[in-house]
Amino acid sequence: MSLKKNVLANYAGQAYTTLIGIVMLPFYLEFLGAEAYGLVGFFTLLNSWLALLVAGVSPALARQVAHFKGLGELGGHNFRVILRSIELIVLGLAVATALGVWLASSWLATQWLTVKAIPLPDVAYCIVLMGVMVGLRWGVSLYAGSLGGMERQVWLNGFGILLSTVRFVVAYALLRWVTRDPAHYFEFQLIVSVLELAVVANKFYGCQPAGGRKSDPGLTFSWPALRKLLPFAMGIGYTSMLWVFMTQSDKLILSHVLTLAEYGYFAVVVVIANGVLQFSAPINQAVLPRLTLLLSQGHESDMLVLYRKTTQFMVVAVASVSGVLAMFPQQILFALTGNQETAIWGAPVLTWFALGNGILVIVGMQYLLQYAHGKVRMHVINTTINAAVQVPILAFVALNYGAVEVAITWFAIRSVTFFIWPTVVHRKFAPGLHWQWLTKDVMSPFLGAALGLGLAHWFVAGVPELMVGRFQIASILVGAGLLVLLASGMLASDVRGALVRLVRIDRHA
Repeated sequence: MSLKKNVLANYAGQAYTTLIGIVMLPFYLEFLGAEAYGLVGFFTLLNSWLALLVAGVSPALARQVAHFKGLGELGGHNFRVILRSIELIVLGLAVATALGVWLASSWLATQWLTVKAIPLPDVAYCIVLMGVMVGLRWGVSLYAGSLGGMERQVWLNGFGILLSTVRFVVAYALLRWVTRDPAHYFEFQLIVSVLELAVVANKFYGCQPAGGRKSDPGLTFSWPALRKLLPFAMGIGYTSMLWVFMTQSDKLILSHVLTLAEYGYFAVVVVIANGVLQFSAPINQAVLPRLTLLLSQGHESDMLVLYRKTTQFMVVAVASVSGVLAMFPQQILFALTGNQETAIWGAPVLTWFALGNGILVIVGMQYLLQYAHGKVRMHVINTTINAAVQVPILAFVALNYGAVEVAITWFAIRSVTFFIWPTVVHRKFAPGLHWQWLTKDVMSPFLGAALGLGLAHWFVAGVPELMVGRFQIASILVGAGLLVLLASGMLASDVRGALVRLVRIDRHA
């Protein structure tokens, strides 16, 4: 399989899914209303928390797929025993979860969520549908992760693009011309989830070598076959659990503290602010194996050069996006949603979440060094300490203050981490590098972004807030963002060098 094609497919799939979700936000708000959109946000939250039940299972199977594929035994009896055992675990947990959510649906609708306009029985029914969809998505994750282990990313992302189009565009047609009942919206999403599971499972089994069915053990559960997978699965599951606690605990509490309509506004802000995080995953996926390869070949200096280049490109992208989101939050929210209430309510929340997420991406760069060395113990310890400190603080702020204060606290915690954690990691894995990394690779492009934001603010200052059309505002903000991106890139040596080489190539062409 072509690594380059897989990387490009990952970028394309993630970019399309993110963009179409943001583009469809105003229509969801218009057709469903803020309160019903709050249910969509609550479903995302519910899915994140319930995923803890199977965290580590899908990566464990994906690793086994790659392992057995390397041995030429994919589809053989031993692999099928492991596959069937994991499938039975996921199926059992999915059924139990659906039943549990059904039993808790009335309490969640009446006691946890603060509902004003939607009939409570309808809210409870929507929550029941959410429980079923969570179980179905576990199955999709299982088979999609295994297809990734087979290096079928091109197909996965192509299907993901098609499915995202169906989820959003067909849902748009349903809401605009057929019904605006939130129950009908979730019923439609349930149908899509069933089709998604059927297609991905069929593709997964179809990609196994011919004759694999002869090795099918049937409905057999084997504890000895799974025992070897436990250390890996538990390690991944543990860090996944901590990540959910760190990033979702405040959102869980706010779903109870805020009215459902306000939580709808909050969900919009979270979707946009999380766009900052989308820049890191594809780059990390491409760079991690190369860093590991260079280090394994004894080229540590080349590995550190690549690490620093990656940092510069990441800072340029993240500082530009998070900076624009933080400086023009009200204009951006209005341009994306067309809803003044959302823009006014969410602007201060978006500012601090965008800045905090930008810092989170930069601090995440230190994981690359640890992964390349094959030593992630420090990462596990740091994540544990972060969760132990952060979760109680955010829970206290969410319960006693509000969404804006939670966002400010999130930014403050990320800022403290930035000034401590990179120093610790660099001292361990790259002695003597930290000051150069901080000044040249981080602060230089950051200062460029700050200068660009100053010029962009002057450029946008003459435009009255929320007084011109959405598309005009969007065009102005795109221009401001490009200005910030260019200014940041010019002060990042490696990015500037890449741009100069690109211009020279164009001239020769």
